[in-house]
Amino acid sequence: MTALPNGTVLSVAPTGVHSADDVPGLPVSPEEVARSVADCERVGASVVDLFPRADTVLADVVMAVRERSTQLIRITAHARSEPLGALLDSGADIVVCPLGAPDGFADDLRARAAALGTAVHYEATSLDELRKLPPDASHVVLVFDGQGMPGDVRTFSAALDLLPEGVSYTAAGAGDASMPVMLAALAAGGHLRVGLADTTEYAEDTPARDNAQLVARAAGLAKIAQRPPLADAAEVLT
Repeated sequence: MTALPNGTVLSVAPTGVHSADDVPGLPVSPEEVARSVADCERVGASVVDLFPRADTVLADVVMAVRERSTQLIRITAHARSEPLGALLDSGADIVVCPLGAPDGFADDLRARAAALGTAVHYEATSLDELRKLPPDASHVVLVFDGQGMPGDVRTFSAALDLLPEGVSYTAAGAGDASMPVMLAALAAGGHLRVGLADTTEYAEDTPARDNAQLVARAAGLAKIAQRPPLADAAEVLT
């Protein structure tokens, strides 16, 4: 049996594509996101996952986060978001390529990231996407959203069976999948992503207070699982 990692990389996705009108307290402006990320770092997060938004400039968000936090910054590049050059020039440490992106976009992203020395991770939202994982992959973000990949044990196990040996992963459960995915990932040796981008409720009919509350819960579970949060994610993810 393969030994589990000694610790857990906790990532926080603070904003996503939600509207502040729909999610009270959602950090949106660069300053709001930076404050939220700093709060999350204090309770165990070592990576921040950022997504392009129409109402902010990603480079401004990255700069604000840098001023308040030492976390690794990972951005997800979508084909219909900001121009790829702007995403790669934003100053992030890691760029995430969705496995469902068009081939040309993915090839361009990998080539440009390699030229800049930026690490590339991959995102899978279905088992079919996971089967497209390129041979040079080292880390995958598995998103269990109840649609492409339900957050049940059978699907979680099937996803892990598709990962090549030596490829690590971060698991994110959206909505009702959040808790099952956290528990499964901790038991199976994975790393975790939580945050308001993935789930806006702390429990059924109980809105999450903020991102730090969600990170603190994940950190507590990681400690119970004897895989406490890692302060330095660079050694694991880059």
